[in-house]
Amino acid sequence: MNKGIVNTHAGDDSDGKIWGIEGVNILFMLSALLLGIGLAVILSRQHPATFSFGVGAVPFVLVTSYVLTLRQGKPKSFDTDLLETLASGSGWMPSAHQPRNPLFSHAST
Repeated sequence: MNKGIVNTHAGDDSDGKIWGIEGVNILFMLSALLLGIGLAVILSRQHPATFSFGVGAVPFVLVTSYVLTLRQGKPKSFDTDLLETLASGSGWMPSAHQPRNPLFSHAST
């Protein structure tokens, strides 16, 4: 007797979305917003409101642009691979100089 296939969603792995922003990315943005608000409050005691607001918005703007350009909708670790490629040129590809086979290099010396 055939029992059929039961869809259990056991393989589904989703971090979910909040306002269209994927899982952990929203935490980066919220922590940058909290840091910016704290910075603006600290600076507002000694500087004008426009300066405090402008400096306080910098962390949020930087993190939001980072999230939306390098993390949102991209494959896992796309941002780290891209930054590693820009820094050293070896993010997505094997190194240009491959070491010799260690089994054969000792035998030839």
